Amino acid sequence: MTTSPAGWYPDPAGSGGTRWWDGTSWGEHVQPAVQPVASAPPWDATRPADQQWGAGSAQPWAGTPEPAAPQTFLKRNTSSLAALALVVVCVLIAVTTDYIVFAFIPAIVAITAVQKKEPLAWPALGIGVALVIWRFIA
Repeated sequence: MTTSPAGWYPDPAGSGGTRWWDGTSWGEHVQPAVQPVASAPPWDATRPADQQWGAGSAQPWAGTPEPAAPQTFLKRNTSSLAALALVVVCVLIAVTTDYIVFAFIPAIVAITAVQKKEPLAWPALGIGVALVIWRFIA
């Protein structure tokens, strides 16, 4: 049995676009179909010579670049996961030393994750804020 390499292929679900194939299964990422671009004939007497084929910067035969592969879970949530790791470190510091200043660091990192619109940003921010509240109550 042969398998196709990872890449963008026509969507088997029939969306008309392309779907990411990771080499073993179809991904959740779908892109719309590329629309053909109408171009002028190669030698158009009504166009100036500097706009004829070979004279311009864009080559009509140059294809569009292939879309990038979807990002991994780790790349999509870098700041959020860093904030959650900092929560663990800050809890250990808070339990052993009673310092509360460190409790703000995970919340600040989680705010940057929210600004980046990471999927885990809001849970990380909630846990970071809960850590701050816990340290001020305790």
